[in-house]
Amino acid sequence: MKIDEISQLIKRIADDEITPRFRNLREDEVLYKEPGEFVTAADLAAEYALSDGLRALYPQAVVTGEEDIAKQPTRLVELLSAECGFLIDPIDGTNNFIKGDERFAVMAVALQSGEAVASWIYLPSMDTLAVAEKGAGAFMNEAPVTVCPAPDNLSEIIGAAHTNRMPEKIRTAARENLKKIKKNNPAFCAGYDYVALTKSEKHFSAYHRTLLWDHLPGTLLYTEAGGFAMGMDEQPYTTSSGGNGILSAPDEDTWHKIKETIFE
Repeated sequence: MKIDEISQLIKRIADDEITPRFRNLREDEVLYKEPGEFVTAADLAAEYALSDGLRALYPQAVVTGEEDIAKQPTRLVELLSAECGFLIDPIDGTNNFIKGDERFAVMAVALQSGEAVASWIYLPSMDTLAVAEKGAGAFMNEAPVTVCPAPDNLSEIIGAAHTNRMPEKIRTAARENLKKIKKNNPAFCAGYDYVALTKSEKHFSAYHRTLLWDHLPGTLLYTEAGGFAMGMDEQPYTTSSGGNGILSAPDEDTWHKIKETIFE
């Protein structure tokens, strides 16, 4: 796997297509996708450039991304059945990006026959690049990184629970139960939160929506750093998982503690 070449490609494309547009978007560069969802000229340009760059490195690979799949849903099926492929999220946290919030990320994941084998999460505003390779560990700006244990006391735990999309019954209970922890501080950018989890700045994250481009890069990073991620239905999170939510915590015991205490 050409880990370093892909890392350099991601940083270069971010420098060329994303950073110059940050806090500098024209009105006609922000397009409406669906309720609460937007896409920008930076998303489109970055996905196009990253796709071209990855195809140059891996001519036989199936390369697609969030915006390509939005237009051609069958591209995801093609990707998951390919021997070699790449899935791109050109700007994770697009709404943050539009608002001028620095919590956005560029993400990519390499797949072999539908299994995530390497991932990249780049936070341009923080100049932080997180990279993981299956079986080889996780790295933050090229330095190995390992998840630290969570505090034993719930009152000291910081979470990133994204409750807005959860079913009403779970959402109502979770919002009340989250008062038991020190702080719930979701970034509304999965890539940012997975990096924060891996750096042990936050101790768990929870999502109801489990789109592959949002969560494959981060769950591989986090688990390679020693963390534990699993579907809320207590089934492994894979490319064939359903939309039953995903919870991540430093270890399995903490995972169950959070699940039972907050997400009844």
